[in-house]
Amino acid sequence: MDPTLIAWAAGLFEGEGCITKRSGGYDQLKLSMTDFDVVRKFGSIVGVEQYCNKKIYKAHHKPQLEWYCRKRSDIVRILTAFLPFFGNRRAYKALNILDDLELSI
Repeated sequence: MDPTLIAWAAGLFEGEGCITKRSGGYDQLKLSMTDFDVVRKFGSIVGVEQYCNKKIYKAHHKPQLEWYCRKRSDIVRILTAFLPFFGNRRAYKALNILDDLELSI
């Protein structure tokens, strides 16, 4: 992966993405924006192109495209690539998820 593109994607993810542990016990990465082209570029860079349209709850909200990743090997690959570019708070969360995934394998 191109380091410049990874740095761009990591910065976008740090600002707009989230790392979650779902109630079913699986981990997930998500990124949602109204700029569909940017979300698709992000998915192309990280090599996971799974998208869905977010539900609009209020009439004045713009449509959003959500990128998501649930596959463990992709989560590990993406977070490992992004880690050097993350700030402290996001790096801490990423390391916790990576530790959890390593322990559950």
